[in-house]
Amino acid sequence: MEERCKDLNEDGSLNIMYSIDGHKELTEIELDHLEGYLGSRPVRIGNGAYDHLQLDIYGELLDAVYLFNKLGSPISYDTWVNIKKMVNYVCDNWDKPDMSIWEVRGKQQNFTYSKIMCWVAVDR
Repeated sequence: MEERCKDLNEDGSLNIMYSIDGHKELTEIELDHLEGYLGSRPVRIGNGAYDHLQLDIYGELLDAVYLFNKLGSPISYDTWVNIKKMVNYVCDNWDKPDMSIWEVRGKQQNFTYSKIMCWVAVDR
């Protein structure tokens, strides 16, 4: 958890997902020559949502940090510095439409879940 908090972008944001080996880019490719389960299509590798704006992630992460600090081990000073950057990012961006946890393939929207999780991020 502390390692992920160190992985901030310059603006205080985090990537919403990473590859199994830690890469940030998960460019999605459709494999037209393959069929999925019971012939379903399209078959894709990567994840087209890797660069989506998903504001809910901050509430989920900072709630976990809060609980870990309270019930587990104390959080380091450097982690608190990064948490402050994340919270500032949330304060600057909470009101923007996003893709939320739903990762819809379309335009960004105002999802109640994202707004609530931004509140959780600031509250914790």
